[in-house]
Amino acid sequence: MTYAHLNPNYKESLEREWYVTSTQLLPPEKELDRLKSADKNMKTLDLSCRQLHGSRIEMVCDMAKNNASITEIDARGNGFDADGLYAIVEALKTMPNVKKLNLRGNNCRNEGVTALGAYLKNDKTLVELNLNENLLGDEGAIEIAEGLKANKTLQVIDLSLNFIGDEGAKAIAEMLEVNKTLKQLTISGNEIKDADLRAKVRARKPAKPLPMFAAKGPRVDGPLESGFAKV
Repeated sequence: MTYAHLNPNYKESLEREWYVTSTQLLPPEKELDRLKSADKNMKTLDLSCRQLHGSRIEMVCDMAKNNASITEIDARGNGFDADGLYAIVEALKTMPNVKKLNLRGNNCRNEGVTALGAYLKNDKTLVELNLNENLLGDEGAIEIAEGLKANKTLQVIDLSLNFIGDEGAKAIAEMLEVNKTLKQLTISGNEIKDADLRAKVRARKPAKPLPMFAAKGPRVDGPLESGFAKV
């Protein structure tokens, strides 16, 4: 059984996981108009907390393709899975100036994370990436780590609360040995049991957090309180 009839952008090769939701809120019509017209003053694509997944997130991503003005995508808190992340990655390939990507609080895994890891290998734009509170697990952590081995642009990444165990932590530790660009890695709230691995993956954490992941109050090695900082 497929869901092609529900989704005009259905991709047969991509596993689909559908969620029952009473409300999917698209961005305001005026914002969509700005996106479709490639408004040069539109710097942030705000898709946060709208329960967007399936064809809705794909539709917005199609509108964003080839946009050279947007520098930040905030897609946190939607609950989309592989198809949503896949759509975002496909859009990113055509958007030359996106520096911040917030994916916190989704279900980014499987083929979506594979696509993101492959994208990171060649990306020369992203500086900050928030993957806090997803379902990466060891497999997803390995995909991201492989991508970051070749990446020379990303400076900040948050992998907290992702069910990452020792296998995923090992891949991240190996990545840190070769990646000298990444300045801040936050990986608290996972399932890393090996003490040596915990020390290695927590080593890339400056005393003063960079703006995107700055938490309110004292710095703690625990869940962050916010996604993108207000600037």
